[in-house]
Amino acid sequence: MSVFRHRRFRWVDDVVRVDLPADDQDLLRTVLPQLREMLMAADDPALHRLNPPARADDEKAEAAYREMVDDDLLIQRLEAIEIVEEGIDGVDLDESGITAWMQSLNALRLVLAARLDIDIMGHDPIEDLDDDDPRMPIAAVYEWLGFLLGSLVDEAMNGFDD
Repeated sequence: MSVFRHRRFRWVDDVVRVDLPADDQDLLRTVLPQLREMLMAADDPALHRLNPPARADDEKAEAAYREMVDDDLLIQRLEAIEIVEEGIDGVDLDESGITAWMQSLNALRLVLAARLDIDIMGHDPIEDLDDDDPRMPIAAVYEWLGFLLGSLVDEAMNGFDD
């Protein structure tokens, strides 16, 4: 069976069951701690997409907003990463678990998109990468995370439709 035909997420009895192949598990075990480190350091420019300015036109209002929400957002993201790490081997996700997985996978994609200089509304430079480009492994992980996130969203939406 092709690795891409393996259903990583399946709606069963009002939960989404996680059933990741070993390679997917290993990759998540590699990238999630890296995301945690970045979040804790908070000085990586790639994090900008996770925390875009709410009031770019008003420095004082932006600073007040950041003071109000940044700690809560960090805690929420770290807790979501922990939920994903605990369920990598297989778990049944309720609505809050589904949300945590979606948040973590999306955060990883946003950070990698920044690394790859992908403009959300414009040109996708991944299409222009040569096979020997040093960014190709990052691009492959970015694409894989998109596949994984899309699979989770599809399965959750299919289940909620019932």
